[in-house]
Amino acid sequence: MSSPSPVTDGLNVYVMTGTGILKGFDFAGKELWVRDIQQDYGKFGLNWGYASSPLLYSDSLYVQVLHGMKTDAPSYLLRIHKKTGRPLWKVERPTPAITESPDSYTTPTLVRHSAEVEIVVTGGDCMTGHDPETGKELWRANGFNPDNDPFHRIIASPVVADEIIYAPTKVRPLMAFRSGGRGDISQSHLLWSFQNGPDVPSPVSDGKYFFSVNDKGIAWCLDAKTGKEIWGPQRLTPAIYSASPVLANGKLYVINEEGLTTVLKAGPTFE
Repeated sequence: MSSPSPVTDGLNVYVMTGTGILKGFDFAGKELWVRDIQQDYGKFGLNWGYASSPLLYSDSLYVQVLHGMKTDAPSYLLRIHKKTGRPLWKVERPTPAITESPDSYTTPTLVRHSAEVEIVVTGGDCMTGHDPETGKELWRANGFNPDNDPFHRIIASPVVADEIIYAPTKVRPLMAFRSGGRGDISQSHLLWSFQNGPDVPSPVSDGKYFFSVNDKGIAWCLDAKTGKEIWGPQRLTPAIYSASPVLANGKLYVINEEGLTTVLKAGPTFE
């Protein structure tokens, strides 16, 4: 039960487990505090177990629990003080999603628009933006499950580049939204959508190009602003691909479940 990734501010490290144990440690390994999220707020009800990583921002950890397949309890977002482990707020996040579709294995991310910072959460057939100070929902985008598929859980996490939010779902649709909206932004801030998104690996973007690799190792490069296909589909070595690609130094690093790493040039030509 170690799917969630740890986070660090360079001074301490914070770790969440799939069983809901959230701990803070210093770099010598000394435990600073511990919280049991399931004990505090009830059992997790995801079909495949809890897997969302905490988001570290400023003085707090933001933890999402989006579930519904195995529980009637509401989904929620938590803010926890990183130095003490003390909960600062908990807000419920209602959605009309049914059966397994409320389940989300994504990790929250940040979007900065002008001087404002917002927490972005995807799952339950929608995407929401929240005030980091209060947890208040500022905006919501719907349309993530146009066929109301009862098994449309989301695994790949949202990513942000150049004030654009890219939100994968269960393959289709993958949607890009401009930031800065309030209320229902489903149509007003939608930039483009793509029908060949990933299921498990999260995509990546440098603001100019948008790269997506699906579970079968099929890769695409899109124009990050318009969604126009630049290259793809291009098949990598046949295997299962679950890890998210990493973009660094003009290269795209893609690892499959056989342990093979493929390095691509992060540009307009498949190379």
